[in-house]
Amino acid sequence: MNAGEADTPAGQPRCLIDLKDGETALIRANGDRKSTEMGLFPGARVVMFRNRKAEQSLVIGADDARFLVSRAIAKKVEIEG
Repeated sequence: MNAGEADTPAGQPRCLIDLKDGETALIRANGDRKSTEMGLFPGARVVMFRNRKAEQSLVIGADDARFLVSRAIAKKVEIEG
């Protein structure tokens, strides 16, 4: 079982917000056009740098870039792996 899977109900796809610090995944789908255009497109590999429930944004990396992503947008980004 991958980290974060226990937090996601069975049958529900994992989202970017489910990743733990240091965990990586591939983006399967992104329901937010603006973040897709920034580089969070299907097939991109992302790494979670900082995911604190008390904070409004996540810090993730994709390729050589780092992004602050709001929790609302992170819930729209479906991941695999």
